[in-house]
Amino acid sequence: MTRRSLLKGALAAGAAVAGGSVLGSCGQAPNFNRGVKKTLNFWAFTDSRIAWQKKAFELYKKEKNPDFEINWLILPFTQMHDQLLITAQAGSGGPDMADVEISQFPRYIKGDVLFVDLAAKLKQMGEWDNLYHPSATDPWTWRGRTYGIGNELNACLLSYRWDVWKKAKVDTNISTWEHFAEEAKRFHRDTGSYLIDQAYLDWSQWWMQTLQQRGGFFHPNGQPALDTPEGVRTLTWMQNAMKAGWSTLRPTGQSYNVALSQGKIASLIGPSWQFSGYVQQNIPETKGKWHLMPFPRWEADSGARTATWGGTGVTVLKTGKYAEEARDFVLFAHTSARALLDDFEIRQVWPTYKPAFADKRLSQPLPFFDNQRVGALIHQVSPEIPTAYMSPYWPETTSTFVRVGLTPPMQNLRMSPRSALTAAQRESADTISFVTA
Repeated sequence: MTRRSLLKGALAAGAAVAGGSVLGSCGQAPNFNRGVKKTLNFWAFTDSRIAWQKKAFELYKKEKNPDFEINWLILPFTQMHDQLLITAQAGSGGPDMADVEISQFPRYIKGDVLFVDLAAKLKQMGEWDNLYHPSATDPWTWRGRTYGIGNELNACLLSYRWDVWKKAKVDTNISTWEHFAEEAKRFHRDTGSYLIDQAYLDWSQWWMQTLQQRGGFFHPNGQPALDTPEGVRTLTWMQNAMKAGWSTLRPTGQSYNVALSQGKIASLIGPSWQFSGYVQQNIPETKGKWHLMPFPRWEADSGARTATWGGTGVTVLKTGKYAEEARDFVLFAHTSARALLDDFEIRQVWPTYKPAFADKRLSQPLPFFDNQRVGALIHQVSPEIPTAYMSPYWPETTSTFVRVGLTPPMQNLRMSPRSALTAAQRESADTISFVTA
């Protein structure tokens, strides 16, 4: 027996043992002890993610009368994704369905892909065009195949403290980022505070503003695209904000929450899990003091007014015993307006399924945002979300980008943004060449 075959056998055995032990801890009997119905296994890393899916399955049972039940298993984030990787390496074992967070997905597309392609079935169902793909499928798409589907419409907006802006007489009809900078200069001069800060220790802000220009981390072929004109333009804007003194580097930890709460930093950009979830959880005392608007454009009267950031998608495993049944349920859950509205009620998550917006509940006034109809605004900008390209080299590229391309020129304002991004591009390409040699 070769070392490779021995390792493969050990991984397969380990996955089977791990699956048996964790499933056993939930008191679930093997399939042959559960009567005529089969049992499909679903792995997730948080209760909140599967709460709506459990309700979706109850609806599925009423409408489809399936011949199976689902065993829902919650594992710690890292453990769950690691176990899936073991399954991929072993070629057997694991669950029938699993949540996969966007930053973890590249781990599974470096070789033979573990997951079932969902695109053909979605098209057969006539649902392909009913999805906002930049949030629903693009993060889990590689080489023309769609290996996961997400229900979270992560359209990004500019969230701002309307009470602070009103007091300082900031123009709320901001059209471009250049216009925003002019308002920010006056705001800082008059108040000593900042209209927005600059994220320099993570890639979130650069990503959103670059994607808005149809740039991003990767070209369609999965190769790095860090030093494109769009990326250079964004980083130059961020650095110029520091040079001109009208912005500040993002505070760390609780200091950031305090600055937002006191209006010392008076706006932020991001998707609903940030402007709704993060803000409501961490600074609830600001309830009623926030409004939202589309992103300012980079060019007057043209270009996207939004981006996308983050997400978790449901995948169906090829190694699962019941892949067809799992696929049918997953796609039902993500194309059922009734099921998706349950998640809106549970987590205030706006769905990636376009027909769901016919329900007025998604556009109701929200007290936290001074009764603004946030859902209507999300629905308005979502068709503009640009396509973002995935790559197996996401972790290597994004970490190099922050370490080499972003943080240094934001801390050393004499450093050229173009030269920093060129250095990051070169190092990312060298790393990819090394790991693929």
